[in-house]
Formats: sequence, C-alpha cells, structure tokens
Amino acid sequence: MERTPMRVLWGSVLFLTVALIIALVFLDRSPRLMLIQHGTPEVPGGHAFAIMNPFRNRRPEQVAEELISDLHTSRCEQILRGLHPEDPRLCPTLQKDTNATLIWREDGNSVRVLVYDLPNSKSRVWITSTRDEGGFVVTKVSLIR
Repeated sequence: MERTPMRVLWGSVLFLTVALIIALVFLDRSPRLMLIQHGTPEVPGGHAFAIMNPFRNRRPEQVAEELISDLHTSRCEQILRGLHPEDPRLCPTLQKDTNATLIWREDGNSVRVLVYDLPNSKSRVWITSTRDEGGFVVTKVSLIR
C-alpha cells in the first residue's frame, strides 16, 4: 500500500499528540520543581538556569514577585525594615533593576528559597518564605552581587 504525504502527516500529528499527552501526565505526577537545571545561583552574573515543572505550586513565586514589585517603589526601605535585610544596597539595586527573573527554586518541608536574577546590576535576590497558617510569608531577603 502506498503512503501518501497526507497519511504521513496525520500519523506524525497523532504520534506527537500521544507523546505530548504522555509527557504532560508524567510532569503532572513528578514532584520535581526543576526538570532541567544548570549552573549555580550563588554566582551573580554566572550562568544558572532551570526549566521549571509547569505543574508546580506557584504560590511561593507569586508571594515573592509581589514583594519584588513592592520593593521597586519608594516604600522599599519601609517594607524591608521588618525583614532585617543584610545588604543596604538592596533598595537602590531593586529600584534601578526592574527585570527580575526566577532562575532557581529550592523547596524544603516548610521553607521555600527562590533566587531571582537581576541582569542589569548583575545581582541575585534570594527570597526565603515559610509556610504560615495563611499561606507563604517572606521571612528573609538578601542580595548577592
């Protein structure tokens, strides 16, 4: 029987659809946060990246991104006062560099550590949050340059 280009095309589409469904089922059941990771987040300006599991719990990231958004304002020092930051350059750096990208995440039993890259200042912001009765609460913010 002769294969027509249309049969080959539909066969390929069917194969890719089945493969995609299997991959999504695997990812949904995978407890891993980062599917692929390279480098280390400890070196600012270094090459660290991770491909995140699309089915992970994103609530800690939402809390961290809300904090970063608030720190871009003139209220930065007032917001940080309760978190006791170790680096006084945190507010000036975050007010100048508004492009924070999540590059790393580590989850413990009740602690989440998220690392955001600030490419313009070649810095990294580390945000630690813990699970509280109401959800996740940021407990520590630090800057590595």
